Amino acid sequence: MTNRTGELLPEFAVQLLNGAMWQSQDQPVGTMSLLTIYRGMWCGQCKKQLQALERLHDEFASRGVDVVAVSADTETRARSMANDYALHKLNIGFDVSIASARAMGVFISKQEKTIEMPLFCEPATFLINKETKLQAAWIASTAFARVVPDDILAYVDFLAQHSDRAPRGSS
Repeated sequence: MTNRTGELLPEFAVQLLNGAMWQSQDQPVGTMSLLTIYRGMWCGQCKKQLQALERLHDEFASRGVDVVAVSADTETRARSMANDYALHKLNIGFDVSIASARAMGVFISKQEKTIEMPLFCEPATFLINKETKLQAAWIASTAFARVVPDDILAYVDFLAQHSDRAPRGSS
């Protein structure tokens, strides 16, 4: 991983289905941004995580956390997935640059099934603070054992009570 907690994320930009562009160097609209990178439309574990983020969207928003979920899927695949999974609140991004994902320390896998993209990102979640610095990172090399959105929400609540705390893992 080339980035560390307490530091700026590497330059990362992705187009969203709503027509906007999300960029890692843009200050969060609220107090934080939560960037979740998912494998793609075929991933059952991703579906569970994305639906949990959708379910908790208003909870995150009430705490000033803007949630973005992105993948290397094409726009057509991302739009289809968002419709199939009933993701109406989440900001969904597509065509994630593999090089940018690698620069952030995200594991990359190659296609083994025809439904997969030729190269795709393994799961990763980044909590970005209001200074656009990495507050926390959860990076996996497989679809399983990823961070649970409810636990991230609990961490956001913890941070609200301990705002003077430096990001863990930053030494």
